[in-house]
Amino acid sequence: MGLPLIRDEDGIRWITLDRPEIRNALQVEDLDAITDGVQSASSHVRAIILTGTGDRAFSAGMHVKTFADATPQSARESIARVRDCVGAIRLSPVPTVALINGYCIGAAFEMALACDLRVAHPDVQFGLPEVKLGIPSVVDAALLHQYVGLSKAKEIILTGEMYPLSDFAHTGMANRIVDASELSETALAFAKQLGSYTPQVMAAQKGLFETWLNTSLQEGIDASVDVFANLFAHPETIRAIAQYQPAPRRSGDR
Repeated sequence: MGLPLIRDEDGIRWITLDRPEIRNALQVEDLDAITDGVQSASSHVRAIILTGTGDRAFSAGMHVKTFADATPQSARESIARVRDCVGAIRLSPVPTVALINGYCIGAAFEMALACDLRVAHPDVQFGLPEVKLGIPSVVDAALLHQYVGLSKAKEIILTGEMYPLSDFAHTGMANRIVDASELSETALAFAKQLGSYTPQVMAAQKGLFETWLNTSLQEGIDASVDVFANLFAHPETIRAIAQYQPAPRRSGDR
């Protein structure tokens, strides 16, 4: 048990956090391995699934020893590695799916938020307990209010408590909620669907989400026009249009 396991199968890259004896708690070297696993995906990798070994935890977040006896400089270096890892997931041109199979805490919660889609079972719990250690929740905790609203985000972050998935049922935090036995199948179906589209359109659409989050409405609209037009420089776009088959009409449809 140690560094994340990385395997490619049928165009899907699986990145599995592999420290089940400590609920897949993250060490700094794990962050670097995840970052590399995401950024090194070849053109044959059409989607990435991030999960944890076992059935207890997706991940308990950063191991508490990471910040024991830290100085301002060493703390900055460690949290910068978290930022880089989570950013690699969020900014990856390859679509990402979080398969959340248990506790999802701290930096791991931020990783799940950074993924494009999330699949979880009903008993999953989430939390950002950093305030209990005297440190703030940072990095992609900044995205939390986009999912649950500002009031609930403040509650989660300021209390540091654990919250069941049922608290987020109305938010779309989890795109699919299934029995634990169906997690892998459901995540894989998502990954294969996203991977079936051209990599150019996936990268472009993901990039637009970032643009929409970080610019004004009009700037986002204008940028999308440019992205739309530029995709027609790729033969894959022309081929996808030519091969597209509309869904058959149902009886009674006009």
